[in-house]
Amino acid sequence: MYRLLIADGDGGARAALRSLLPWRAYGFETVAEADSYAAAVDRALDIRPDAALVALRLGERSGLELIRRLTEAGLGTAFCVLADSAEAGDMLRAMRAGARDYLLTPADPEEVRAFLERVLPGCTGGAPDASLGADEILGTDPARFSALTRKMLLLAGSDMPAAPVTLTAIAQSLHMNGKYLGRVFLRDTGMRFSRYVTACRMERARRLIAGTSEKISVIARTVGYSQPNRFYVHFKSYFGVSPGQLRAFAPSAEGDGGEDLVREVAF
Repeated sequence: MYRLLIADGDGGARAALRSLLPWRAYGFETVAEADSYAAAVDRALDIRPDAALVALRLGERSGLELIRRLTEAGLGTAFCVLADSAEAGDMLRAMRAGARDYLLTPADPEEVRAFLERVLPGCTGGAPDASLGADEILGTDPARFSALTRKMLLLAGSDMPAAPVTLTAIAQSLHMNGKYLGRVFLRDTGMRFSRYVTACRMERARRLIAGTSEKISVIARTVGYSQPNRFYVHFKSYFGVSPGQLRAFAPSAEGDGGEDLVREVAF
């Protein structure tokens, strides 16, 4: 059974967090609250929480100071910072202090659930009503990742734009630091964002080559390559066969197990 600490000076915010999820269904036997820095230290040392939801500011003290002190005490607690704004500086300081995630308030129950399932492997109760399903590149459910990583996955996947998504473009749209976003993505998925984007482009290209009669040069532009020769090199490096070799098997994909043959050659 797990123990949770909610540290927030706002009584209404604490009440909202306490009723946010069916904690017992997730295996929490204790849900403790603290309305100040001092109270949070006392409660944490008393119950040794497995996870803690900590406000960025606890009155005149900082929630990050609390996280640093409790981390130094060796409690092994997984901390999630709750803040009312996504300032890049605050997010970086939170991660440096030892926080495992940074969520905006009012807290989204699915984001809190994803945080808990990521940091506490056995905390799998109360699954969401509608899962996003396994990501074809990562082979796992994106719901287990942080909100930032899920947003990046959505931007990089599905319909790839003519110009490929980059960390710089996402950082500018979110008014955040690109290096920080890259670290969050790598931490959550174990894969660099640039590699994930390339994989998405290659998979979409493979489907278009095997399933349509569109010219390969057009497909290259569709998945974000302005230079077809560069696309050919990347495609062969990724799959081990050229786009033309893959298409040569495409007609057999209609009936008698042809799709399996295409996949065998492609991978």
